[in-house]
Amino acid sequence: MSSFKDNLESMSPDLMRIALKRTGNKNDAQDLVQEALLKAWEKQHLFKGGNQTAWVVRIMINIFNDKYRKNKNKNETELEAEEGGHVDPAIEAGVEISDVNRALNVIGKKCKIILLLIAEEYKYKEISERLEIPMGTVTNRLLRCRKKLHQELYGSSQYNEI
Repeated sequence: MSSFKDNLESMSPDLMRIALKRTGNKNDAQDLVQEALLKAWEKQHLFKGGNQTAWVVRIMINIFNDKYRKNKNKNETELEAEEGGHVDPAIEAGVEISDVNRALNVIGKKCKIILLLIAEEYKYKEISERLEIPMGTVTNRLLRCRKKLHQELYGSSQYNEI
């Protein structure tokens, strides 16, 4: 199982990047990565093969959802906005999770799958391999799907790539 440990150690920078995006704070991100790696190590007998990084990222996202997002309430978000702190753009734009879920269901299964894989921090190459489609198809489909999602959420056909 030393290769399992080696893989865990090698994925730390990727996990840290994802954790920083989620938490917005280096200390919280380090705690989140450490907790995810520890849980992955403890539960390695449950790993059934495949993409180990994706498996650990899913563990980390679940931990984040359980510990961090649930502890933040609406009042904290409003307080951060008043103080000029970081506010999630979706909250700032008035987009609710239910709106996003509805829009994902409307735009179709192919779009929903590729957008959810992107949200889970899969790389384009990994998506290409997982969906068994060429990389160019991934990028083209992703652009079309982002435009469709934008249209559903905001009712505007203008989508500006960043």
